[in-house]
Amino acid sequence: MSGNGELTPSQKIRKLRKAGGFTQDDLAAVLKCTKSRISKIEKGDLEYSKEDIVALKKFLGVADAPLTDAELVDFKKRLYKWRDLIKNNLTEEARKTLECLSVITRLPFEPDLKAMYKMFEIRFMIKERDIKTAEKSLSAYECDVDRMTPENQYHFYHNAGSLYVYKQDFKSALRFYHKAQDLDMYVLEKDSSLHLNIAICYSNLGKCTLAISVLERVHYHFDYNIASVLRLYLDNVLALNYLRIGQINKAKQLFDRTLMEAKSFGDKIKTGHALHNYGCACWKAGEFSEAIDNFDKAFECFGKGDEDYLENLYWKIRCLIADKKPSKARVLLVEAKSLATNDEHYAMAFEALSHLLSISDDKSIEFIETKVIKYFIEKHLYFIAIDYCQILEDIFARRGKGYKIRALEIAATVRQIMEEMAFSEE
Repeated sequence: MSGNGELTPSQKIRKLRKAGGFTQDDLAAVLKCTKSRISKIEKGDLEYSKEDIVALKKFLGVADAPLTDAELVDFKKRLYKWRDLIKNNLTEEARKTLECLSVITRLPFEPDLKAMYKMFEIRFMIKERDIKTAEKSLSAYECDVDRMTPENQYHFYHNAGSLYVYKQDFKSALRFYHKAQDLDMYVLEKDSSLHLNIAICYSNLGKCTLAISVLERVHYHFDYNIASVLRLYLDNVLALNYLRIGQINKAKQLFDRTLMEAKSFGDKIKTGHALHNYGCACWKAGEFSEAIDNFDKAFECFGKGDEDYLENLYWKIRCLIADKKPSKARVLLVEAKSLATNDEHYAMAFEALSHLLSISDDKSIEFIETKVIKYFIEKHLYFIAIDYCQILEDIFARRGKGYKIRALEIAATVRQIMEEMAFSEE
């Protein structure tokens, strides 16, 4: 399994000796033998013994480096174990393992294993949110990606997709994840997180049915005997998409489980997400008091004014409006607008709620019809766009014949959105 095909362990040691600036005399001194023996070994007339290789690797500063075929097989398995530590957010163990495995970068051979190490190192950088370094490291391999092994191409595309997810460019991320998926057969150990990431892209692009289809397959093969952050995330995304297509009971069952698991991990942010999502499920079910109770508990887990806080605030106000408590909603909207001054998305979201409070006014109807619905469709937030469409449908239906055409137009928009959510592939 030598990355350099014809090189024997003895020839590799010769390369390491030259790269380190050592002489044959230096190696002879380590092994307590003659320079002549070292010379014969380097010419291929003799070979180093196992004991010689161990001693020389230590002397050359690469004691953990793989030189024999057996060591190469074992090293590759160690790389994949490292990837699993990274995937499961076992940060400290992953960092310690990185230091041991980095020995591969000091070898003037084994380019395929070095590339694999770098791909997993980039994955670790992404997990650590060191995005600039990750991008720089990945771009260094961009020109050589066609010359990589299919296995390393898989890891390259996986990393590229993850970088685009971080940038919130889910269309580009999906394109790279699909390239990785095409190379899945070449990977030593399958990675369920790829399919989860594909589902996350679908979810963020409003493709709920596609997201559910992928997630249910991952769900089926997932090992539920092992509690993990990955499983918690999987359940959460699946439940959100059930909620968006109206399968409220399924969503609530999963949100119940994610809440218990988040609390067991002692993760404040994930607990806040679980409480928020359960609140959204209760709102969708018309259980407004329970929804608001969960939203209020979620606030305790978020920093005031951060994205999670604003999202939670939006849905609490939306719930108060649905529960016919406009005065409480107006009070919260004052706070909401002041917090979202520099955030284009939430500024629009809270402005939409303001017009929802005065929905009987024609100007508010026009704003929602021409600005709000269009905005949420463009952002792939189809379930929110449908919410506003349905409100307008009800208003137009109540207003009678003069609004029949507008009601039909809104109904057509809803159908188009539903088709996009269910069937459209990016």
